[in-house]
Amino acid sequence: MAKQKDELAEDIVSRHNALKAERASWDTEWQQIADYVMPRKSQITTRKTEGVEGFTDDLFDMTVIRANMTLAAGQLNYVTPATERWFAFECPEELRERAGEAGARWFQQCTEVAFRELARSNFYLEIHELYLDRGGFGTSIIYAEEGKRNTLNFQNWEVGTYSIAEDSEGIVDTVFRSFELSCRQAVQRFGIANVGECIQKCFAEAKTKATNLDQKFEFIQAIYPREDSKRQPGKVDGPNKPVASVYVALKDKVCVRISGFDEQPAAVSRFLKWGKAPYGYSPSFEALPTVRQVNFIEKQMDALAELAAFPRVLIPDGLEGDVDLRAGGITVYDPNNAAGQALPKEWATEGRYDIGLQRVEAKQRQIEEAFHVSLFRMFAEKNKQMTAREVIERVQEKLVQFSPTFARMTAELLNPLLERIFGLCFRAGKFPDPPDEVLIPTMEGVSLPLPQVSYTSKIALAIKAIENQSFMQFVEIIAPLVQVDPGVLDALNTDKAVKGLARNLSLPTDWMRTDEEIAAIRQQRADAQAAQAEAEQAKLIAGAAKDVAAVPPEMRQQMGAAAMAR
Repeated sequence: MAKQKDELAEDIVSRHNALKAERASWDTEWQQIADYVMPRKSQITTRKTEGVEGFTDDLFDMTVIRANMTLAAGQLNYVTPATERWFAFECPEELRERAGEAGARWFQQCTEVAFRELARSNFYLEIHELYLDRGGFGTSIIYAEEGKRNTLNFQNWEVGTYSIAEDSEGIVDTVFRSFELSCRQAVQRFGIANVGECIQKCFAEAKTKATNLDQKFEFIQAIYPREDSKRQPGKVDGPNKPVASVYVALKDKVCVRISGFDEQPAAVSRFLKWGKAPYGYSPSFEALPTVRQVNFIEKQMDALAELAAFPRVLIPDGLEGDVDLRAGGITVYDPNNAAGQALPKEWATEGRYDIGLQRVEAKQRQIEEAFHVSLFRMFAEKNKQMTAREVIERVQEKLVQFSPTFARMTAELLNPLLERIFGLCFRAGKFPDPPDEVLIPTMEGVSLPLPQVSYTSKIALAIKAIENQSFMQFVEIIAPLVQVDPGVLDALNTDKAVKGLARNLSLPTDWMRTDEEIAAIRQQRADAQAAQAEAEQAKLIAGAAKDVAAVPPEMRQQMGAAAMAR
């Protein structure tokens, strides 16, 4: 077993080094971005001593920092807000008919529980950090695990500490990260028997040299799909989970923990995809040349402003040492000087500060557009003075630009993350017992399906509102045709349209009738209409019989004879 562990550790270290080498060029680019966009994270390829070396010495314009913070705050407030319901677990579509009302109600209860657990955890703190990294570096990772104090715990992993790899479908399924633990932390986390000889020796020597407890050691965590051949049938413990998690002490090249997960715990988000590489492209990549230019111009303008406030002065050689440039200072000179009243004077102080300011403002607008600042400003203005229709009309173009990254965020980040949260809460016993209607029979017994997730955040609803608006425009267009030919509506599935509108507007599911209820109501209506038609027919027959009875006998005989003659 020890030999197998050593071989696994060697494989992990070898793959880690290979992925890290592939990431090297990205580290360089991320360092340049961090210098301008997130100085507090600018220790990717360089090391700085906080409080000694300046993190912001080369910054003269803060526009890109504020733009990235606005983008991150906008995503937090309008995609995953802490104060509003931004998602709902729903019964998978293929099970809805069988699960019925019981299934819908159970998933709704699970949604309520998940929101409470998220509010108790550090989720909203860590997801904000992820959004900052997402807009800055284009790639970000949030790690979800069982918490010690709460059901859920989250970590935003720092860029430059992890490497990623995709599967054949372009989905990131492999994450390797490096991190440091002190000798004491490593023993606490993995146990003295598992940490390897170097840490064991360091810990033993700590009895006489206490500083050893704080000595740092590097570790690797590898998360990747575990091959079925490496899993023992019937076992569901950590080493047999579908997603492998292996910790390696780098110095000893020994596995300190071999475990696993039921779901991918590290949700990787990429703002946009960069070609065939696994890493992402962000607004910072687009804005970086402009950011450099703005910093250069601002630096020159600062010099120009300083020059205007404290101009250069030409002093006649006869006044050297006698000119007082202080406020209120007095300088004595000879007005009859043969050199033509030689006075101290400013020189070479001219400059077009206004042109520099215009260029800076134009480039600042370019930076803000790259970070979708105007979109989130519009959402902020909505609560002050705009109606919902005005918001839709004003933000539609902006949403079209933002929707590609929102779609990627939903597919790559939020869907896997919420599936992970669902699994953690279920296994922790936080959800009520599921009804039999939602359980799926398997060879081993039954399994619980993953929920279908719908999103109800302001951004999600605004994007859906565009779809609703398109439908209403369609209805307005065909309205004149319906007046001419009502059969035009036969081409429209109004049931699906109404349910789609309700879903896009995030109406509660229990506000809408089920298909069975709708069918029953329509059957009752059809029965009532048939009964009414029969009643009216009987009334007509009775009226006709009454009329015949009122005809005189001789006239009835004549009518009968005429009928026989025909």
